Amino acid sequence: MSGVKLLDCTLRDGGYYNDWNFSRPLVTSYLHAVGSARVDAVEIGFRFLPQDKFLGPFAYSTDEFLRTLPLPEGMLLGVMVNAKELLSFPHGAVKAVDSLFQDASASPVGLVRVAAHLADLDRCEAVLSRLKQQGYLVGLNLMQASERSVEQLQQAARRIQGWGTAEMFCLADSLGNMTPGAVQAAIRRLKEVWPGSLGVHTHNNMGQAVTNCLSAIEAGATWIDGSMLGMGRGAGNAQMEYLLLAMKERGMNGYAPEAVFPVVLEEFEQLRRHHGWGPNLLYHLSGSHAIHPSYIQEMVGSGRYEIDHILDALQFLKRSGAALYEDLTLQQAVQNRQGSEKGSWSADGWAKDRQVLLVARGQSTAQHLDALCRFIDEQQPLVVCLNVQPGFPPEKVTAYAACHRARLLMDLEKYRLLNKPLIAPLGAIPEFVRATLQQSPGLRILDYGMRVEPETFAVEPKGCVIPVYLVAAYVMALAEAGGASRILLAGFDGYDPADPRQEEMAQVLRCYQARPAALPLLAVTPTTYSVPKGSIYSPAL
Repeated sequence: MSGVKLLDCTLRDGGYYNDWNFSRPLVTSYLHAVGSARVDAVEIGFRFLPQDKFLGPFAYSTDEFLRTLPLPEGMLLGVMVNAKELLSFPHGAVKAVDSLFQDASASPVGLVRVAAHLADLDRCEAVLSRLKQQGYLVGLNLMQASERSVEQLQQAARRIQGWGTAEMFCLADSLGNMTPGAVQAAIRRLKEVWPGSLGVHTHNNMGQAVTNCLSAIEAGATWIDGSMLGMGRGAGNAQMEYLLLAMKERGMNGYAPEAVFPVVLEEFEQLRRHHGWGPNLLYHLSGSHAIHPSYIQEMVGSGRYEIDHILDALQFLKRSGAALYEDLTLQQAVQNRQGSEKGSWSADGWAKDRQVLLVARGQSTAQHLDALCRFIDEQQPLVVCLNVQPGFPPEKVTAYAACHRARLLMDLEKYRLLNKPLIAPLGAIPEFVRATLQQSPGLRILDYGMRVEPETFAVEPKGCVIPVYLVAAYVMALAEAGGASRILLAGFDGYDPADPRQEEMAQVLRCYQARPAALPLLAVTPTTYSVPKGSIYSPAL
């Protein structure tokens, strides 16, 4: 183990959470800590080509900027480049390298790692060759190594070796789904064909990042990536503090893990609480289904999606294959256009000339529950609860409505006990959920169809097309199809103005109200949405 080296990539991989915009005090504390801990190398950031959006300094990591930092003396400093970005440069990849790098003798950077997918590998030779000519220590990170057979990894290693440009070959477990056994097998077989340094960059989707690193060391890997508190894309990376402790326990006494404890427990713990990286069930599922972790990071980080939205999207991504992250694929997953606007039940006449009261889960429902119940007793509207509403008396409910597959399954036992009809689009849910619903004794299913299509609101007797996957939109269409006189909204409190869910619901309401056939809407409890407002206490209601 005397040849093992630790590389910390906190500011590079962690930048996916804050656009590489770390504060100066944190960076100063971090650099002092890794220097004092005697970490072998720091990958300080990316070196992107210019972008048409704001990114912090560690997205570019220019030589000029790096010279302003209190860099630990004697430490190897590295940056990473994305092969795909360089290969797409209009004037060629070599020109892209020359626009980003000067000779290593004039730069504080000593190591450049090129992150590449196997499909792009053959075109990377010129990139690595130019970096080698400029005097840099060159490494290649092969992305999504778990998706490749050992034979494919060996073939890639032979190709790179033939170029004579890369000193380091690193397996990146981008999907976070490698096992210790798989890591060891890959490293041992690579050692048969690769004479240089072998490294691993592990992700923590399934909670095995550190274990995978230690398994790689046992198999002969000599470069190991980690980051403070595991900060990194998705579930994060192997925790550097744990790797330092493991090295010291194994006799690598040159490391001083205690030096990073304060910055980990203070500054980076604050960042973790804010950004929320780390292993959890969603990242575990993404790893087990070979789904790129950025899908989870984007959905969770946006604050826009309920857990049932995310679970539905995961099922879509699992079916469609999503090892590579694409914005369009994420949009398709969260919109989830599957299903049919035609169900087996017709709502025609179901609510003819009656008011329909939609009950959502906002706090105002509980705050004004007594008044809502009195109104129901006196006015006899049809009452539709959006999903199960704890605390709302079932005897006041005409029917429950749900359209999310995951939510339906989670609430199934509750629906069985409520003994009320459930309105749901059976064609838009998986067979096993549909079968479970239909086999539930005493549960009457009203199959009103639904399909999701952006910026579309279409209503028919047996189903609808709605712009987003929201049960509120589904039930507004249902009320219109049933011939209701108007729609009353209770518990539609709204969210914080900065919460993306606020704008999503606002768009649904605008889209619905813009239709000539739209029913009148009236919020009877407090709301922040732009809809006509009244009061459940008003005698004129």
